[in-house]
Amino acid sequence: MYYKKFILHGKEAYTYLKGDLSAKVGFDFYRNILTGIFPIVLLGFGLKGILDQIKSSDFLLLILGMAWLLGGLVMVAVEAWRIKKEKDHIEETSHHLGFKEALLIGIFQCFALIPGVSRSAATIITARVLGISKKDSAEFSFFLALPVLTLAGFYKLYKHRAILNQETIGILVFGSFVSFVICYFIIRLFIAFLRRRSFLAFGVYRIILGILVTLYFLNY
Repeated sequence: MYYKKFILHGKEAYTYLKGDLSAKVGFDFYRNILTGIFPIVLLGFGLKGILDQIKSSDFLLLILGMAWLLGGLVMVAVEAWRIKKEKDHIEETSHHLGFKEALLIGIFQCFALIPGVSRSAATIITARVLGISKKDSAEFSFFLALPVLTLAGFYKLYKHRAILNQETIGILVFGSFVSFVICYFIIRLFIAFLRRRSFLAFGVYRIILGILVTLYFLNY
């Protein structure tokens, strides 16, 4: 469903660029995605050396614990605020996702460069603050992930191209196919879950995990 929507909007964007103004929805869709991924791609490559140092730091476990804890607290606070704000409405209202919203979501997505900060959580929380519905927030986060993770994957392949051979390529293709299928069903279940529930459970989970990991580091 979601991959089909990605392709359909691609056809609409192409039609719009050829002069069909009625297909602007597809153009706006891809414009928002490109706007959203630009900050993290730019910052990710610019700070690559610093990020590699953080990942090899002796304090990595503490960084992970604090990121999970703080991220969970922010998630719970934002979702509780949104629930309170929307409690008087029978159906959840949602603001239009335009260029400005996509850029802000893309900027806050950069926090995901910090180990322990969830990319999806960073984008979804920002979208929720901007008044985007749970369903639309999760969908846009997913669509942002496709090019970001694809670019990261190709970069990893290029970086480790020396170990690629007939055997490893076969394993890589099989693993990618399995990941594709699993992700498809997980996304469907996640969106269905959000139609009935909030993000509070995810926030509480991150808070508990963050506390346990931080305590483990301090007592290790």
